[in-house]
Amino acid sequence: MRGHYRTGILVLIALAVLTGIEYVIAVSFPSTALLFLVAIMKAALVLYYFMHVTSLWSEEGGH
Repeated sequence: MRGHYRTGILVLIALAVLTGIEYVIAVSFPSTALLFLVAIMKAALVLYYFMHVTSLWSEEGGH
């Protein structure tokens, strides 16, 4: 269980860093393409680590 908490905290830190980068991009030079790229990276982290989307296609872990 300890590894799950560590992974969750690391993903939380990564999301916080990406949010900071997103803020800097939005304030400094508003580029929709860069903001979209950061949003996709954040969505991928949430989907992979918190929503466990990869288990949908696995043979043994699917519901």
